[in-house]
Amino acid sequence: MRVCTLASSSKGNSTLIYTVSGAILVDIGITLAEIEKKLAKLRIEPEKISAVLITHEHSDHIKGVGAFSRKYNTKIYCHIDAATTLRPKLGKLKDENFVCFSDFPFEINEFKIQAFKIPHDVPCCVGYNIFWNERKVSILTDLGYADENIVSYLYNSKIVILESNHDEKKLLNNPKYSFMLKQRILGKQGHLSNIACAKVICDLAMNNVTQVLLAHLSEENNTPQLSYNTVCEYLLACGIEPGVNIKIDVAGANTIGPIFHIK
Repeated sequence: MRVCTLASSSKGNSTLIYTVSGAILVDIGITLAEIEKKLAKLRIEPEKISAVLITHEHSDHIKGVGAFSRKYNTKIYCHIDAATTLRPKLGKLKDENFVCFSDFPFEINEFKIQAFKIPHDVPCCVGYNIFWNERKVSILTDLGYADENIVSYLYNSKIVILESNHDEKKLLNNPKYSFMLKQRILGKQGHLSNIACAKVICDLAMNNVTQVLLAHLSEENNTPQLSYNTVCEYLLACGIEPGVNIKIDVAGANTIGPIFHIK
C-alpha cells in the first residue's frame, strides 16, 4: 500500500491511498483539473479510484468531489450525520453513488474503513483509519482538540497524517484575521495548533507509531519549517528524538507530498 497527500492546506486537501489493484481518495478539496493532473503524475487512472471518502463539508475538502463523481461515476462516502448538509453542496449525483455509513467499520474492496467523529464546526466531521492486510494508516485533520479517546484511534498506525494547522502567536498577530475568526480557529471546534499537534505526537511515539506527516498547515499562520521545528523541539523536550524514535515529515500545500510505502 502507498499513501501520499495530493494537496494539504487551508485552501485544499486530498489524500491518495493505493495498491497495485485499487485506489481510494480521502477528500477532493481541489478542482477536477488539478486532481486529474496530479493523478496523471502518479500514473493513476481516475477510473481506477473506487471511492472518495469525505471528512466533512467545508469547500477545502469537497471542492472537486461532485465533478469527479459525475465524470468518472465514482462512489462518494460520507457519515450519515453529515449527509443532509453535505449532499446539496456536491451538485447532482447519482443516488447509487452517494453512500452513507454509520459508526461501524465497512469495506471498500481490499480496504477496511473505520471512521471516528472529531470536533469541528460542522454538523459532522470524521477522521479515518484505513486498513489493508492488517496495516493501518490514519488521517486526522480539522479538529479543535484531540482527547485521549480520539488519539487512541491512531495507535499502531504505520503512518498518521495529522493536522498542524497554525502557530498560535502568528495567528493572534495576523492583522488580516478578525477577532471572531481567530477565536474560531483557536476554539474547541477549530484546528490543532503546532503545539497541540506535538502533544499528540508524543503520545503516538509511545504507542507504536513511527511516522507522522504534518498536514493542513495554514498558509497565513504557519510555515512548514515553523511547524516542523516546533514539533521537533517539543518532542526533544519530552525525551523523544525525531528521526530516531519517530519520523516527522511535512505535507506539501499544493504539491504531491512524500510517497510512503506500507509493507
